[in-house]
Amino acid sequence: MSWQLVSVVVLLFTLGAGMLWYERSRPPSQIVALVAVLAALAVAGRIVLAPIPNVVATTDIVIIAGFVLGPAPGFAVGALGGLVSNFWLGQGVWTPWQMVAWGMCGVAGGVLFHLARGRVNRWTLAAFCGLAGVVFGAWMNLETMVAFGGEISLDRYLALEVRAIPFDIAHMTGNIIFALAAGPAMIAALTRFRDRFQWRQVPTGEAAPPDPGPPRDRPAQPAGAAGVSLILLAALLIAFAGGGPQRAEAAYTGEAKSAAAWLKTQQNTDGGFSSIPGSTSSVGITARAMFALAAAGTNPLDVKTNATPYGYLVNHRDDINDASDIALTILAMKTVGQDPRDFKGRNLIKALRARRGNGSFGNDVNVTAFAVLAFRSVAATKDAQYSLDWLHGAQNDNGGWGISKGSDSDSDSTGTALMAVTGDKVANRAIKFLDGIQKKSGGFGNSGNVNAQSTGLVMQGLVAQDRSVNYLKKNGNSAADYLLSLQQDDGSIFYARDNDVTRVWVTADGTTALAGQPLPIGAPPRADNGNDANNGSGGTAPGDGSNTGGTSTGGTLPAGSLAGTGNTGSASAGSGSGANGGNGGNQGSGNGNGSGSGSGTNGGDGSSSATTLPPTDTVAPVIPEAPSAEVLAASEAGPQPSPLVATLVGLAVSGFLCGGTILLVRRLNW
Repeated sequence: MSWQLVSVVVLLFTLGAGMLWYERSRPPSQIVALVAVLAALAVAGRIVLAPIPNVVATTDIVIIAGFVLGPAPGFAVGALGGLVSNFWLGQGVWTPWQMVAWGMCGVAGGVLFHLARGRVNRWTLAAFCGLAGVVFGAWMNLETMVAFGGEISLDRYLALEVRAIPFDIAHMTGNIIFALAAGPAMIAALTRFRDRFQWRQVPTGEAAPPDPGPPRDRPAQPAGAAGVSLILLAALLIAFAGGGPQRAEAAYTGEAKSAAAWLKTQQNTDGGFSSIPGSTSSVGITARAMFALAAAGTNPLDVKTNATPYGYLVNHRDDINDASDIALTILAMKTVGQDPRDFKGRNLIKALRARRGNGSFGNDVNVTAFAVLAFRSVAATKDAQYSLDWLHGAQNDNGGWGISKGSDSDSDSTGTALMAVTGDKVANRAIKFLDGIQKKSGGFGNSGNVNAQSTGLVMQGLVAQDRSVNYLKKNGNSAADYLLSLQQDDGSIFYARDNDVTRVWVTADGTTALAGQPLPIGAPPRADNGNDANNGSGGTAPGDGSNTGGTSTGGTLPAGSLAGTGNTGSASAGSGSGANGGNGGNQGSGNGNGSGSGSGTNGGDGSSSATTLPPTDTVAPVIPEAPSAEVLAASEAGPQPSPLVATLVGLAVSGFLCGGTILLVRRLNW
């Protein structure tokens, strides 16, 4: 059972018990009407003062209601005031917390009545209301920690308390001012109203029954429906939701499939993908597209124009030289069930290892994280651990990672690192950092600009750490909520609102995030469409072999890939007649790469037009370019404000307001 569910159950039980208590007291109709009026006044005392942050008259009204009418009616006034006012100010997970908090203020008012024996002066009431404001703030800070996800710890709670100091002081100051200005007058008016309408018949004769006491202390009567309903609702939550998983929530499979369907339409004729529609394919974007397709349940070998995405990687294997492309290619090969130790005779694991320095790859956090995942995908444990140790050491004091070791933390690098790191302590520190920089929309951004790509990387990092894509929330909005808000009707995902830059790249990363699949992603089952690698019409897994007379006897290029370079006298891939015959016309002979069987029908000069591909003139990087020193200096955060200074400023303002109110009280003889 999650913290969120436990809190909801406890709150519903508390609200149910409070309303049950009020209903069982059987108040007379006049008191019921007074409770309704006071609840309306509490609502107005919150809505009217909404433009002033955290200054409300509601707390004072509820405490005075409890003081005059008793704890049960006071609880009803507070709970109803919190519920109804949020119809204007916004309902959310915070509503039951506020209902309980203000309800308990009403109970506290009843306790104050008994402690003071019905008599309280202006200053005692003001101090009590001010203290209630501080306790109310502490309770709502607990709500923020529990209801919106993230780490449940004393350290995080204290951090929330420090951040809320100005707001708590504002609430406390407002309560004190209202109590000094109007508290005694309101108590006197309500007391007169109560005494006027609360009456009982005095029996005559010696057989008179014992005094039942004032209406506030009458014996309990049968239970009311409202309290019982709330308690039953809490019991149902326990029964039907108590056994659910603590953190895991369903991924957005349908939305991921919709995004993957759009992604398929963006495949270029060479089998690869580019960062923007219609541009030149690149290794990095093609690999990411393969992650997305596999995460959505589609085997990349079943997606092809003239070639599959994997065929594009094979045909451009000479371009895969830097560490980022090698790592991404290794992970992409996992999605089609291929061995990166034999990539057309090349060992990519060995090539990646050769590019490593001190455990990192060019001191780059993002590339190192992908390299750890690549090593892990082939069970190269020692290699993965060596780079993982460096990655752990690159974590900043605030729990995040920057684009390189020692750089300021950002959401992109932290999300990517979370995909690879291990250990609860490391992960919890990173998640705590992300919780602190999450935007109100639920999304994440780099350099202050919230966007889908940063959000998707954070979601992938959370999933890798066994958290839900909805684990972190701000103002009730999760990262998934923000990402889904950018998904278009055709399934694609925009980079930001009204901004579709690098639409293919963004959709690929977003699809993997929505699918809730951590890297590395295994190969999904092949589609049974009669055109796979085993029937000779689409090509088979890569290997070495030869054709004699145009009939394949060995391994060939991947399904749907373009023919290899330098083929002489070879039949084209596929069954039936080949369109790319070499020297020898209809009887191709010699070494070649093909699939299935067929005969050349078009004589040629020994070269295939399919072997000449467009130059890769634009390659999208795996990670964003490092910002310049000027940009970093301009965006560098200033010094953090001291909590002590904020507290002193707040107390000074509070003292000025309270002192002014006291002066007015004495001069006007309130």
